[in-house]
Amino acid sequence: MENEPAKTPLDTGKQNPIPKSMRTWILPFTRFHRIPVFKRVWLYLAVMAIYCAGVDWVTDHELRAAAVFKEIGAAAYTSVILGLLLVFRTNSAYERWWEGRKLWGQLVNESRNMCLKVKILAEAPKADQNRFGELLISFAFGLKHHLRDSRPTKTVHSVELDPTANIPVAMTGELYKLMVKWQKEGLIDGFTRMQLDAHIKTLMDILGSCERIRSSPLAVSYRAFLRQGIALQLFALPWFVPPDVTYIFSMPIILIGAYFLIGLELIAEDIEDPFGDDGDDLPLDHICENIQKTITEILELPKQRFTAAFKQPKLDPLKHH
Repeated sequence: MENEPAKTPLDTGKQNPIPKSMRTWILPFTRFHRIPVFKRVWLYLAVMAIYCAGVDWVTDHELRAAAVFKEIGAAAYTSVILGLLLVFRTNSAYERWWEGRKLWGQLVNESRNMCLKVKILAEAPKADQNRFGELLISFAFGLKHHLRDSRPTKTVHSVELDPTANIPVAMTGELYKLMVKWQKEGLIDGFTRMQLDAHIKTLMDILGSCERIRSSPLAVSYRAFLRQGIALQLFALPWFVPPDVTYIFSMPIILIGAYFLIGLELIAEDIEDPFGDDGDDLPLDHICENIQKTITEILELPKQRFTAAFKQPKLDPLKHH
């Protein structure tokens, strides 16, 4: 478990007398403008509103009552099919998001376990323990940068990296070098070496699994097919409005339907790559800070080496000497 829960876009940051169970229902309506997907979907709704107004203006109500447009059942059938496709889409995207969250939770636990074993089982000097902790912290922040296709300006002290190097792999290599050094100097026995080796291997497994999620998006054909279905469904809806329903009542109903159809697709698009920095993505900055805080406490690292970097926004230990 992390030290503190990550904040969401709906959090106010203030004490609220309303029970949390009730606030979870109220906030999506009172603070809807802070929902990440709303910042993208409103433009689609504006286009849809203009289109609906155009259909209402150019279409005669008697024409709507003609046989083709009276078959509102056709729209209902296509809505059911489209709904099933959207359910599959959102479930697939959420599975990727949740798998990413479990991997980063595993990274938190592995970091703690490794530090505890190094502190208790290894007879390494304090300088080596500090370096071990710095490398672990740099692995976490390096993994975040790697998954976001960004590069820190500097790496951990005394580690020279090629500009195109995979930072997490490089940090793992340094951990292995340090572990081999300890074994040669008799600071750890073979059993402790095997335990630490298993933890470092798990770090590499986490890296590989995150890379698999990052580099394997949903098939392009499926995504294009689903968006074609959503677009055709939304463009067809205004033509199926019964003639006795006025524009004032039909417009809100159509826009509500468009909001949920488009919103679900945009949410799925965001969370299928959970390692970005959008509002619905995983709070990697928060998780990395918790890893840094935990390792610093366990190994009693010199706090000034890392905490000074966090006094400025968007800075990581990787950028600080």
